[in-house]
Amino acid sequence: MTVLVCLESLFYYLKSGILAKARYHLKKDLFAGIMSRSVSDFDASGSAEYINELTNNVNLLESTYFVNLISASESLVSFASAAVICLMIQPVMLVLMILLALVARAVSKLSSGSLEKSMKKQVACAEAYTAEIQDDFGGFRLIRSYGVLPYILTKYAGKNRAAEDAKRRNANCRMFCVEAGELTGLLSTVLVMGLAAYFSIKGMISAGMVIAFGHLIGHIVAPITSLPSLIANFAAAKPLLERFAALLEQREPVGGEELKDFGQAVALESLSFGYKKGQDVLQNLSFRFEAGKHYVVTGQSGSGKSTLLSLLSGYYPDYNGSISIDGRQLREIGQESLSVLVGTVSQDTFLFQDTIQNNISLYDERYGTSEITAAIEQAGLKDLVDSLPQGLSTPVTERGKNFSGGERQRISLARALLRNSRILLLDEFTANLDRETAEKIESEVLSRTDCLTITVTHHLSPDMLRRYDGHLKLERG
Repeated sequence: MTVLVCLESLFYYLKSGILAKARYHLKKDLFAGIMSRSVSDFDASGSAEYINELTNNVNLLESTYFVNLISASESLVSFASAAVICLMIQPVMLVLMILLALVARAVSKLSSGSLEKSMKKQVACAEAYTAEIQDDFGGFRLIRSYGVLPYILTKYAGKNRAAEDAKRRNANCRMFCVEAGELTGLLSTVLVMGLAAYFSIKGMISAGMVIAFGHLIGHIVAPITSLPSLIANFAAAKPLLERFAALLEQREPVGGEELKDFGQAVALESLSFGYKKGQDVLQNLSFRFEAGKHYVVTGQSGSGKSTLLSLLSGYYPDYNGSISIDGRQLREIGQESLSVLVGTVSQDTFLFQDTIQNNISLYDERYGTSEITAAIEQAGLKDLVDSLPQGLSTPVTERGKNFSGGERQRISLARALLRNSRILLLDEFTANLDRETAEKIESEVLSRTDCLTITVTHHLSPDMLRRYDGHLKLERG
């Protein structure tokens, strides 16, 4: 008895270790697959979907696939052992076991189709529920400001109900599979014991063998009983495996041409692009940005200014026409080279929940404190950092809520300046600053002669406009 308890304890210890390792590697590979996608591929889905994959769907896959795989292995060993014993004692019993296994397979085939459909529905509803929560929390201030809480509560209740109903239907389908297996197991018990009793009456086996088959029947019937449930669980896991496989396959292409420096021009020739087919945001745009010069891009909202910067950043490769850097096609340049050459500052700045220093250096240990300090001064952040008790070690809260919009923009600018990017793409980078501070920082950027700057803006004073080397005005793309 002591040996049995020890063996069972060892089994469960190993089982939990295997499951933990499987979950770890699955989440690690999924996260790497998601983060390695191109910007256009990533934007095709919402962040709520990715969060759902790494949380709810990983847990679902564990229960329907990983645990099921271990259970299937247990059942296979149990059934194989019983089959060998039956073959030694009475081969006819083995034939009966095979027939029972076929019956169990037929039962599972009838029940697994509905379980697979219900699992797909549960996954879709769970994803919609996660998206709803993320949306509502993100718009908390808007909801409270405009008094739309009753509507939001109703909308949330609908998604919550749909998710719970889908989960309940999936549980009911799973219960049906289990009950079908139990019924098959009961039938198997009756047939195995009945046949053993018949052989005993005929004198083919002893009464003691009937008792032996009574003990053996658990190893015969249990795998047969569990077979419909095991097959149904594998069927339920199929949609999840397909989703994960798609995420792991759609990785950003690795490699591309290396471009170590930039010294001539960025040229656009007949450039057209639209986020939706047949709805071009940019149409037949041709322009030449010379190295070491400063250009401003203006135009009304929706004219394609920010889209142009996204294309120059290499985010969307499916444009028509040509974008070249020093005569090399942008599509052919490797992402690693492009990230070194091009620095971007967007109007909507994202900050990690980390220190100011790590948000500026982005965890690159090659940059020392002196270099970071120089970038901070150029971005107009020195007074702010000096006023903080923890200085560069000051933590940034979620979405940078402990800093103003202008301060977040300047942190973003310091990131780009720290890297000495040869091409700077600035999208409304002074929009949240007061006029005096904005002009001071803009003058600092315009005084640089070691990089090409392309600045998108809605508002520009005539005096500042004259300091730019070129002006690209967009009208309807």
